[in-house]
Amino acid sequence: MKAFKFLSNTALVFSLVLLASCSSDNDIEETNEAKTIAKKIEFKAVINSNDTEASSKVTRATLEDDYTVSWDENDAISVYCDNKEQSVEFGITPSSIDGSTASFTNEDVLPLWFDPNNYYYALYPHASATFSTQLKMITSVMPTNQTVSYGRTYDKKALFMTACADKDERIFNFKNIPALVKVTVSNNGDGKVQYIEIVAKNTADILSGNFEVTPSYENQQFIFRAISSAAKRHTVKLQISPSDESQDFYLAVLPGRVGGLTLQFEDKDSKVLASHESKKSVEFKSSKIYPFGNYDINKETTPEVK
Repeated sequence: MKAFKFLSNTALVFSLVLLASCSSDNDIEETNEAKTIAKKIEFKAVINSNDTEASSKVTRATLEDDYTVSWDENDAISVYCDNKEQSVEFGITPSSIDGSTASFTNEDVLPLWFDPNNYYYALYPHASATFSTQLKMITSVMPTNQTVSYGRTYDKKALFMTACADKDERIFNFKNIPALVKVTVSNNGDGKVQYIEIVAKNTADILSGNFEVTPSYENQQFIFRAISSAAKRHTVKLQISPSDESQDFYLAVLPGRVGGLTLQFEDKDSKVLASHESKKSVEFKSSKIYPFGNYDINKETTPEVK
């Protein structure tokens, strides 16, 4: 199984091609064939080589056994201009993947407005989101129901990152939005457990749901806020693949204070097989990992949370 960690600064390179058609006045004879003007814009971000596994910083890219970062062939990002509420999706170019560097491109002709005066904003991975040109704010949703895909221990769609790039320097230094609750399953009892769920004791505490984030180019940080609305949730539920193998699983949660948690292991019908309660209040912070213990489902007792 691949080792896994998160890094706060993620390396990627992607190119944007902006196409526009030449035009002429009606009273001027067109002497040449209409040509396409192409504008290439390149964005870069660089991994901090001083990051270590113990730093508990996060990224959604895969970390190999030797702790080198690689990108997934299906990765995609949403890119916004500061002059438009719409985003443009850029998908990774598989042949460009080289460790921690990759290219992202758009296969379609880009809209003419995709040429900002000041900044570009990015959300990674590409997701359903809205953007405020006035507030420079991205709004999206942290999923309550998360799913582990084959060979992974976390839901790729839940590990959001955001960044802002200047139009001249064009450097994306992605910052991680969620915190991660780590649950180690040393024995899954012949694959009995198919769901891992965490529930906040206080229903007013927010673990998933709508959130707002404003990336800043000046200080390479972001302003984050969970939205208190009908869409807020005080639970996160991760569906895992049946396996007897010892595994670490990660549930992505929104940053914020939670006054205690209940951890539940559930079967395919969501019946609770075992549970453990922590009465400790915790302040979930972006890019941090919070261990919730090591569990053997075949044993009746469960360890205390460290």
